Amino acid sequence: MIVCNTSPLIALAILDKLQLLDALMGEWIVPAAAAREGTVDRKPFSERLAEALSGHVVGLNDGRVADALSLSLGRGEAEVLALAEERHCGGVLIDDRKGRRAARLRGLRVVGTVGLLLRAKRRGLVGEIRPLLDRLIENDIRISKDLFAKALELAGE
Repeated sequence: MIVCNTSPLIALAILDKLQLLDALMGEWIVPAAAAREGTVDRKPFSERLAEALSGHVVGLNDGRVADALSLSLGRGEAEVLALAEERHCGGVLIDDRKGRRAARLRGLRVVGTVGLLLRAKRRGLVGEIRPLLDRLIENDIRISKDLFAKALELAGE
């Protein structure tokens, strides 16, 4: 099981690839704060995302860890880490740099949108990832030049 944050979910919605979560992760959940962030009215792709999240949104049993983490992270990222620990998931899908660092410090396995797309390519679920990365950038998803180049190298493109 993996706990998902908002940014990767929005990126997958932009690509119309939310089904990759089921194919690659099996069971996945989203904390309520992250779900709210991604499904706010008039936010791009919010309807597509809301439909995909049905049955995957989970509340925290105890919000104290998320409250403490919210002092240095956004609420969505804080709930992702807290929920992963509560459910003993071990893994998170998160793109935010501070959130990724905090997850690693807490012993959680971290994967991001680009890593998920690379896994999908290795499993034959997507063809080339360059057009997918280009589409994300066209839709204002930030991908550093270094990450873009590394992803293409790893994908053999």
